[in-house]
Amino acid sequence: MTSVVSSSEHVIIIVLWKYRLSLYRWKRRDDVKIIVVAPPRMLVDETNVDVYYQVEPPIRDHDHCLLMHKVRELCSIFSSKNPKLVVFERSLQRPIAQIRRDMEVDGFKPEQLLHFMHAEEAITMRNGLAAISLRQCSLSGTPQPDTWAEAVRNQVTSLIGGFPAVVRPLRHHCAHSVGFIRNENEFKNWFRFQRNSSVHRNEHYVVQEYVDDGHEFNAVCSSTEGILGCISAIETHRSVLECIQNQQSYALEYLSANQTRDIFPGLESFCIQVIKSVFPSSYLGLIFIRGYYKDHNEIFFLGFGLEPDSETARHLYALPQSCPWEVLALTAQLGPQPEDSTNVDNNYHLVINFPSAEGVLIHQTNILRRESNMRVSWKSAESAEMKDSDHLDDNVLQVFLWNSNRTKLLADCNDIMRSTDITIDRNALNERHSLCRKNVAKLTAKELVRSCTTTD
Repeated sequence: MTSVVSSSEHVIIIVLWKYRLSLYRWKRRDDVKIIVVAPPRMLVDETNVDVYYQVEPPIRDHDHCLLMHKVRELCSIFSSKNPKLVVFERSLQRPIAQIRRDMEVDGFKPEQLLHFMHAEEAITMRNGLAAISLRQCSLSGTPQPDTWAEAVRNQVTSLIGGFPAVVRPLRHHCAHSVGFIRNENEFKNWFRFQRNSSVHRNEHYVVQEYVDDGHEFNAVCSSTEGILGCISAIETHRSVLECIQNQQSYALEYLSANQTRDIFPGLESFCIQVIKSVFPSSYLGLIFIRGYYKDHNEIFFLGFGLEPDSETARHLYALPQSCPWEVLALTAQLGPQPEDSTNVDNNYHLVINFPSAEGVLIHQTNILRRESNMRVSWKSAESAEMKDSDHLDDNVLQVFLWNSNRTKLLADCNDIMRSTDITIDRNALNERHSLCRKNVAKLTAKELVRSCTTTD
């Protein structure tokens, strides 16, 4: 029998599908009831959960019918308590949004989620965002390199300030389908590859302003607390996607709210502006805002989401001893909370990614200890075959560092990237496609050639 909750108790219903959740840093509270609806083995630790309803859905239940049926039942039971529905997976956002509308539960409704599924459309729909977004123009139809080069020549100059520029499909793009174009010839060649590609059949493309000497960032915020933390790229002379395409190592730094305010002044005000432009004032939950930071007067909006966009980001949010993002998401549902000064981590944290490359890993080299605290995680076994990286999580090696002295932390980071060589047998191919890894299967491979990844 379901227990009766007191009138002052918050009810939070967490719905899981394939996401393994750990709430070991959640401090149980008398005024909060945590209910989880999920398949078996989705909870790493059940001790901080009040009720766990296991649902065994069919393998091909892509509509999550059994899960949603149980959630509707619980929303009906706790309707007088104004329950909050929390999910950590993008695939569950739409069905949960539908339940919110049908059951009159607070939170995002289906029509509001469109802003997150199609960020570029949201930019054009919201004048407040268009003013702080990167300049861009769009192209539609089957790629016509010469014709389009002539058509956009004036647009590129007048709208985005000329080359270099970033070109990508509006939908369904990976790291290797994004082009960093330096001149008009590269523009034509990129679209010739697109036109001949059997993998990508896109009809809509975006030509976007290229930001030089800027930090990519992904800030986690809430409408009540403002900025809660930020992940930023250490590199400023090349983007993370460029590093992934070229299999070059790069570093991502996690900064707490106070550290973000010190290192990136003006970023919190920028994020609050984005939140007010898009989110209803009643929204309780986390918002992840992506953009570029050059200085407090030049901050550009790229997009937003309701959950971290990579496993690497989740690991970074969990590094500080305060709160991983799942706990932040639950706390945000409760509205403004007093700051817990007893659980503050003053360390700076970062991760160094070494993108995977086509070939076979020969040896997991030893990473020597530095002054900073360090954790090394090899993502590929020796003699394992690897593919070219096309995402933030496609790495052969990750090195996590933390130190209370940021200067020493960055020095250790640079030393590791400069001195680490990873020996790989690479496939020498007759030609290398620059669009997507799937095209490589159509090419003829020669013998393995011994080579090393470097950070040059």
